[in-house]
Amino acid sequence: MANGARKWVGARAKRKEDVRFVTGRGRYTDDVKLPGMLHAAVLRSPYAHARIVNIDTSKAKQLEGVMAVITGEEAKKFWKPLAPTINISMKVPELYAIAVDKVRFAGEPVAAVAAVSRYVAEDALDLIRVEYEPLPVVTSVEEALEEGAPLLYPEWGDNVQVDWGCSIGDVEGAFSKATHVFQEEFTQHRWTGVPMEGRAAVADYDPYCKQMTVWMSTQAPNQSRTLIAQTLGLPEQNVRVITQDVGGGFGNKLQADAEVIPCLLAMITGRPVKWTESRVENLLSGMQCRDYVWKLQVAADGNGKILGIKADLVGNIGCDGTVRAAGAGKILVAGAYLPGPYKVPAYEVRVRGVVTNKGPYGAYRGYGKDIANFPMERMMQVMSQKLGIPPEELRRRNFIRPEEFPYKQISGPLYDSGNFEACLDKALELIDYANVRNKQQELRRQGKYLGIGLAFTLEPSGGAVPNCIFNGYEPARVRLVPEGGVQVHTGLQNIGQGIETTLAQVVADELNLDLDDVKVIFGDTDAMPYGLGVWSSRGATYGVSAVKEAARKLREKILAVAANMLQVAVEDLEIDYKSVCSKTSDKRISFRELGNAVHLWPGPYGLVPKEHEAGLEASVVWTSSVVSWTPDELGRIVLYTTHPSSCLAVVVEVDIETGQIKLLDAAVAHDCGTVINPTIVEGQIQGGTAQGIGGALMEELKYDSNGQLLNVDMSTYLHPTAMEIPDLKIAHIESPSPFTPLGSKGMGEGPTIAPPAAIANAVEDALSEFGVRVSELPLTPDRVFELIKRFAVKAG
Repeated sequence: MANGARKWVGARAKRKEDVRFVTGRGRYTDDVKLPGMLHAAVLRSPYAHARIVNIDTSKAKQLEGVMAVITGEEAKKFWKPLAPTINISMKVPELYAIAVDKVRFAGEPVAAVAAVSRYVAEDALDLIRVEYEPLPVVTSVEEALEEGAPLLYPEWGDNVQVDWGCSIGDVEGAFSKATHVFQEEFTQHRWTGVPMEGRAAVADYDPYCKQMTVWMSTQAPNQSRTLIAQTLGLPEQNVRVITQDVGGGFGNKLQADAEVIPCLLAMITGRPVKWTESRVENLLSGMQCRDYVWKLQVAADGNGKILGIKADLVGNIGCDGTVRAAGAGKILVAGAYLPGPYKVPAYEVRVRGVVTNKGPYGAYRGYGKDIANFPMERMMQVMSQKLGIPPEELRRRNFIRPEEFPYKQISGPLYDSGNFEACLDKALELIDYANVRNKQQELRRQGKYLGIGLAFTLEPSGGAVPNCIFNGYEPARVRLVPEGGVQVHTGLQNIGQGIETTLAQVVADELNLDLDDVKVIFGDTDAMPYGLGVWSSRGATYGVSAVKEAARKLREKILAVAANMLQVAVEDLEIDYKSVCSKTSDKRISFRELGNAVHLWPGPYGLVPKEHEAGLEASVVWTSSVVSWTPDELGRIVLYTTHPSSCLAVVVEVDIETGQIKLLDAAVAHDCGTVINPTIVEGQIQGGTAQGIGGALMEELKYDSNGQLLNVDMSTYLHPTAMEIPDLKIAHIESPSPFTPLGSKGMGEGPTIAPPAAIANAVEDALSEFGVRVSELPLTPDRVFELIKRFAVKAG
């Protein structure tokens, strides 16, 4: 009879991967050292917009230790334009990893060097002479949209890369019968993910076997392999990408752009070549995000219930959002998800992505969901103040109710499950909301200006993007090895989110094993199935679902084999701890005995019943049954399988003499369906919230009118430390998804999305007697102080 092992899903299992990190055994791309390895350095344009008239590399080539110098024009003989990662209702430019005739942002590569050391390579860059013809620069969407504006891509005829809109429901009727119409403009600045490890690649090309091996810091090894093969014209089966530990992804590592430069240099020199991005390079040309303007109109009845929304979004997507980065799609996601967790009977939206002479526009922990969230949660604050309805009550009046799921949002998405009011109530409880409200006026009389800010987050997860290299499926293979342990082969990549532990927990539950009996294999395109990597919080949706279904298939096969061997009916068997046993007798066989018998001594006829494939492994390619789209119905697309949600509540104190903001308290109530490992979920929430706080209070990529990035290192690009982050209170609400086998949903992006709106709302609440309206972020002390002065004068 079965005794069983512990239940793993839902347990606070220690992360299996942490041992190597805390003992200093983590292995990152820059740790790779190969015999005869050269080092690459990249010469970058000092101009944001210019024609390349001439490049003289003769002196650099003569420098001792330099093995190769290549320009964009010379590289055209060896490679093709960069392959796009996304192409849905948008223009795609023809660009190369090294600029050929024109540069479009300060920091764009114009030449590259391979040398015996990075020092020699950097010295060689100083010897390259480039003659530029500067061109007019546009850095704002207003400049880029002006008639006669300088064009980044003259063949387009304008600077608009994405332009899409839709109108659903009786929008004009909603506004004509509204008791109140609210109109606001919301902006958010430009910032970035700042991963601890920048982009890096080590390329080794064997000309005899025509084999390219690339060690690379990426979130998507298989897609990187495809992009490298397409760009270099290599047979993809001869390209191998290996990704070991990754020092932060956040969506910043979904391209193969500059990474193809060391690949080409390796082919030219016949030696391995390493390129590791510096922090300056990361800030100049890594993935940049946010930077948009929303114009929002909301029609409401006398009770504050939303009747309709009119919205216009213009995003500054820098030099490109399709090839050097995949950020242009964020604009479409923002348009689809602006309604968030609220019922919206009528909806009209237009979204445009406008190119400018700023760095590439890519993914960063939100991918359009962040752009959708900020204006809606800010508008709830504005409506609350103007209507005199508490912000929590206004949200309750507009929430989608638990009994209404699955819920078809007007803009197209199908929401799977949720309990928004429960999240809101729990977050308020964690910060002792009623007590803080009662003390607020008393503290104000003491000269302490406290404010409470709320932001509700709907986090679509498990994305499948049409016309994109990242599409809608995920494979998994689960194998019982002869000695009774289990290997899990996944297309996901560990970037710090803990798949080595969580996937093992899922399999250990299905097969009644310990975590140490399960090994998760990833990060090598020659060993892993062609999965799509980690992005859009899709691990717990697609990856977990594939692994669970594969483990379930293997479980069925194990029971069938055991029935053969024990000569009992399958229905009489169950899986016990590392073994199969009879429910009605003492018959039992261990996984080790079973594995040895099938793999090593199967006899002339084998032990696996004919209705099953031979061997002891099972494979599944999991696809979502709800993701759908048609080209003529882009206003009604369903891109995401699950919809986790959360509520962030913050308490701030604003010093009106200095403009300094102090975060006194913060709490998150989070719903990601079935929680696989609460400790890992809480770690993701803590880290993501810290990043969101950084964007709200200090992080900003500042460009001048010439397109020059003004803060290119960590002394000027400020980010939060432990001193700025309060102890975060976390609670879990579980609304299992009906669309995944385990009921699990993603959750990696949501924590970063809410802080900008929550903190802006809290500052407005603290300074309500001045009538302060937060118009821009980050809320640095000087900016807050100016707001206080400006609105105090108006009020006076």
